[in-house]
Amino acid sequence: MIIKKLIKLDEPKRISIAVLVVLIVAYACYFFLARTSVIKLKEAKANYNKVQATYIEGDVYKAKSLNLKKQLKKIETNISQCQQLCFNNTEAAQFFENINATAIAYSLKPVSRVISEPIKLEGNEKVNPEQQFLKMQSAKVTVSGSYFDIVDFLDELTDCSQKVSITNLSITLQPSEKFEPKASFKITLIIDSSEDMEK
Repeated sequence: MIIKKLIKLDEPKRISIAVLVVLIVAYACYFFLARTSVIKLKEAKANYNKVQATYIEGDVYKAKSLNLKKQLKKIETNISQCQQLCFNNTEAAQFFENINATAIAYSLKPVSRVISEPIKLEGNEKVNPEQQFLKMQSAKVTVSGSYFDIVDFLDELTDCSQKVSITNLSITLQPSEKFEPKASFKITLIIDSSEDMEK
């Protein structure tokens, strides 16, 4: 029926209709092809944005990880330095046990040695992680002998790689003591008990 109508039309009208049909078919093909490409392009762009966001997020995590590693290394260095200045429980007990023997080795007479119980180091603020296993222990010591022997004895007590603190030092000489001064002092050690906690 449409074909009969087209045959009845003169040639210029038939050509116009044919061109119009070709244009409509071409437009429809272009629209469907272009639309599919645009959709695929949008999907590709969305995927690209997701990948880029994941990559940026990965860089952020990598930077945070590096920062945490630096902080951990700094804490480990602080702990190592602290441990080098501290006695462990066994070393501290041996140190206090040997005070009288060391005094005798320097020709001194041990008069008294009172060793306190270790106390946990705590400040007004929260204790640092590297300080949570630290304790302080002290002893009040009194010896008598010559002044120079006392000085050598004190040098011997403080001549070690760990930190030894001597405070409240007083040297007195009574007339009846025949020039043998008496030295009294408090000796304090810092003890790191972390090794014992690990066992």
